[in-house]
Order: sequence, then C-alpha cells, then structure tokens
Amino acid sequence: MQVQKITDNIFIANFLDKKRSIVNDAPQTVTITCIALPDQLIFVDCGVYSKAIMEFRKQMEEHFQRKTSYLLLTHIHWDHILAMKVFKDVDVVIAKRGITGLKRSYSGYLSTKERKERAKDYREEDSEIAEDIENADLFIPNITVKDELEIGEEERKIIFKVIGNHTAESAIVLIPGEKIMCTGDNLLVTYPQLTRTSYDTPEMYKTWENMDIDLFIPGHGNPVKKDYIQSVRLYYDSLISFLKTKIKQKISISKILKDEDLPKYFDIGSTNWSFSCRPEGNWLENEITRWHRFLKKKQ
Repeated sequence: MQVQKITDNIFIANFLDKKRSIVNDAPQTVTITCIALPDQLIFVDCGVYSKAIMEFRKQMEEHFQRKTSYLLLTHIHWDHILAMKVFKDVDVVIAKRGITGLKRSYSGYLSTKERKERAKDYREEDSEIAEDIENADLFIPNITVKDELEIGEEERKIIFKVIGNHTAESAIVLIPGEKIMCTGDNLLVTYPQLTRTSYDTPEMYKTWENMDIDLFIPGHGNPVKKDYIQSVRLYYDSLISFLKTKIKQKISISKILKDEDLPKYFDIGSTNWSFSCRPEGNWLENEITRWHRFLKKKQ
C-alpha cells in the first residue's frame, strides 16, 4: 500500500506499488481517501484489501488524533466496497438508489458462494486478495442519501452528492475548503473512462471545469488537476464529432476503429495506464463502439 499526503487534511491510499494482477487489477488501482475535519475523520471508499485498509485507518487516526465517523461509498462496485468490515463501527453512507442493486449483488456475484469461486482465480498470484474476497463481511449501509448530504461545519464541510452517470447511484464528494473533489469512477486515470453514453457525459466534465476545484481524486489512479478534466472533455468532443461525420458517410464501426484519423485517447501510454483492468478487455474500443451505437440511433 502506498499512502500519499495530498494536503494537511487529506491523505489517499492505493496499491499501485503492488504487482498488477493478471486476473483483474482494479483492486490495486482503486483510490481510498481520508479527510480530516476538526473533530472527525471521513473515508471515501474502502477498496478490497481489508488488513491494509485497517492499517491505513489506524495510521490516520493516530496521525490526526481523531476518530473515524463515516465511510462514504461513491458506488456499489465490488472493488470499492469489499473491505467494508473495517468500517462496521461507523456510519456508512451510500446513494439511496444503490440499495436495491447492492442487495441484488449480495445474493448474486457477491454471495458467499460466488466470492469463494472468484477467490480461486486469485489464489496463486495474490493470496491476500483471495482471502479478502472470500472472507468479506458485507452489509447494508445505515445511511442512504437521495440527493445530497453535508457533513461538518460551514468552512470545513464536505458534501456527498449523488450525480449518477458511471452508475445510477454514483456520487462525488466535494471538499470546497480544499478545492478538491473525490470523483468515484466518474473519472478514471489508469483506464479509459467508463461513463454513461449520453450527452450528459461531456457536459459533466464541462461543469467540473467551471467549478472552483483544483484537484480531482479519481476512482482509480492518482490525483489530477483541471487540465486533465479538460483533456477528457476534449477527447469526447472530438470523438463525438468524428463519429457523427462517419455515420453520415455510412462508415461501419469496424472500419472506424481502424481509421488513422480516429481521435486518439490522450492518456495512452502514461504511467499505470491499461486498456482494461482485465487482460482480455479493451474498454476504449468498447467505449467508441457504444458511442457509435448511441449517435447512430440519435441520427
């Protein structure tokens, strides 16, 4: 686990210093955030590695001499929630619209039986994560939020805000006094974006560009500044424009994907970049294909 000090009041942890899994490296790239308010600590997402996250929590509580009061979950995907047992003694917050899906997951792919099967895939390369997957103690968060929840006093408050997009229940966490946003998986730095195929997506990034925010803590990867958000938005603008032209020309998606003029995703080849968290995937091609389908339907 690597721990980074972002400001005097904010630290993050991730596992980018571990050998990347060939099964699924999302647990290594996911970002966990600790926010210190004057009288309490708040964590955003908890990842998968329960022992390491427990150590991170203890480290933060000793450093700040404050107790943890909340765990805020940006969405319900397994790589963001599996170490929940580390925070079973505090208030756990999630968007209200995510509860049904969470219950469905607990009886489906996150059931005890299914987790035991998934753990087998990891056993040889990473026994720690295999144990954490198999022995996860999952539960239903005790606080649900319809739209927005504010925590703390005016000058140091944080805001849990449900915005959807990546998933219906996806939320961001705003720290206005620090000019920082935890984006959840509405922003990925280690992978292509996995956003909703909708005109709302470039508009979301445009809104972020216009906000009084200087630093963005992504769902996966290390923090980035506003120029990164602009690059994501510009990529979507150019991709949409290019695809609209090709659709009018009745060019097939297979030819579009091979076109030398297809807009290049700006971050390919950067540190920790991968086309997918699994070796058999290519999320960028999938994203382009989804946008082609969406725009073709619109036209």
